[in-house]
Amino acid sequence: MTNTMAEPATISDRPSSRNGRGIEEIQEVIKILKDAGIMCCIVGGKALLYYGVHRIPTDWHVCVPNDQFSDASAIFTRRCDTYEPGAKILPQIRSLLHTYPRFKQKGVNFSFYIMPAFEYFIHDLDETMIERSKNDVPYPKLEHFAQSLVSTQRWPELAQLIDGMDLDEEWGTAHLHLGMPSQAEREYVEQKNIQYKSVQDQFPNSNLRIGTLSKTPMDRTEKWKALVGAKGSRIGLHLPKERYATQFRRKGSQDPRLRDRAV
Repeated sequence: MTNTMAEPATISDRPSSRNGRGIEEIQEVIKILKDAGIMCCIVGGKALLYYGVHRIPTDWHVCVPNDQFSDASAIFTRRCDTYEPGAKILPQIRSLLHTYPRFKQKGVNFSFYIMPAFEYFIHDLDETMIERSKNDVPYPKLEHFAQSLVSTQRWPELAQLIDGMDLDEEWGTAHLHLGMPSQAEREYVEQKNIQYKSVQDQFPNSNLRIGTLSKTPMDRTEKWKALVGAKGSRIGLHLPKERYATQFRRKGSQDPRLRDRAV
C-alpha cells in the first residue's frame, strides 16, 4: 500500500467514474498522451487488478517511454485548469515511485503518476509489449509484466500475479528469463540503487537503505518455483481449498481479462 504524507482527496471531491475506479478519467489521460504522440501502459496495482488480483483501488501508475517521460509530465503540469500536483508520498521499497510526479484531477478523487519505463522494464517500452482491456486501457502483456516483476525484485507483487492468473512452473519456464540475473539486470540494479540513494536528502527521517534492490545474485528459477509452490498456503482460511486454486481464483474459473470489469 502506498503511504501519502497528506490526504489525496477533499470532502468536496466527487468520486471518480465507475464507482470510484476512475475508468473515464484514465481514458482521458491516455487520450491526452496519445494526442501528443506518447504511448503508455498501466503498471502497478491497477495492472495487478487487471490480471485478477483483488486489490483496493489505488492511484494509476502510467508508464511512458524513457525519452518521453519529461514531455509527458510537462503536459499535465501545463493543464493546471484540470490537474494539480498530488500529495507527496513516503519512500517506497524497491521503487522510485516517491520521486515521480503525481497528479490529481481537480474536484475528483482521482490521482495518477507519470513514470518512465525504467521503473518497471529493463529495456524501453514499445507497442509490442502492450494489450488492452475491454475498456481500451493499455496494460503490459502478461509475460512482459511478470518479467518486469522478476527483474525489479517485486516478489510480493509477483506472488499476487501468480495467484491472479493461476500460473504454474511450466509457464514461467516457457515465458520468462529466470536463472541468474543477466548483465543488463545487474546494471539496472546498480543504476536504480544510485538513483534511490540520490534523493535521500529529500527524506531525512527515512532509512532509504532498506528500500534498495538486492545486489546478491539469486537463482530466480528457484524463487519462481517457491512462489508457485506456495499458492495453496496463500489461500485464506475463510476460503474452501477444495474449491479454490489460488487465493483469487476458483478452480476452473475464467481468465479475469475476459470478464467485463472496471479495469
